[in-house]
Amino acid sequence: MWVALAALSILLGNFVALAQTNVRRLLAYSAVAHGGYTLLGLVAGGRDGFAATLFYTTIYAVTLVGAFAVTGMVRRETGGDDLQNFAGLAARSPLAAACMSIFMLSLAGLPPLAGFFGKFYLFSVAFRADRGLLWLVIIALFGSFVSLYYYLIVLKFVFVERTPESHSALAPPRIVTNATIAVLAAAVLFFGLLPQTLAARIIGTLP
Repeated sequence: MWVALAALSILLGNFVALAQTNVRRLLAYSAVAHGGYTLLGLVAGGRDGFAATLFYTTIYAVTLVGAFAVTGMVRRETGGDDLQNFAGLAARSPLAAACMSIFMLSLAGLPPLAGFFGKFYLFSVAFRADRGLLWLVIIALFGSFVSLYYYLIVLKFVFVERTPESHSALAPPRIVTNATIAVLAAAVLFFGLLPQTLAARIIGTLP
């Protein structure tokens, strides 16, 4: 049952997210897929599977909060959070654009960001489990490739698309918002470069 639920969550979440033009909904539907990824560790079972699930959940929570923080900032300043509202964000707020790229690429599972090691940890645990989970790992890898496409679409609007005239005179983002986003992005980068600092702490708390 859990294996089927994991596969369905990965496929459904990614393909529905792929069709979204609203970044907030894109992140929400992609969360369904990430829920499927976390189930890999639980399905694999054992101490390693539970540790991998905790590690991935922690990393994903930090990354998602950061992505929603940037999305909320864009919505507050432009009046919406569709892809078009992110057009030219790199020119309007280089810090927010840089942090958003870290969050998106980490969610996609690219190195050297924390999301890569979270997925690698989960996938390797599921692969090593003697429960015939190879097909589920293949589905998870396929889902990751699909998610890379729609995360890159967001970054295309952030860095490539031109700023609409209606967004050219935005008020500067609040200092607290910028600081929060920067700290979250730094955490994603830090745990990507030194994943063992978090993994060792999580494993050390398990019985």
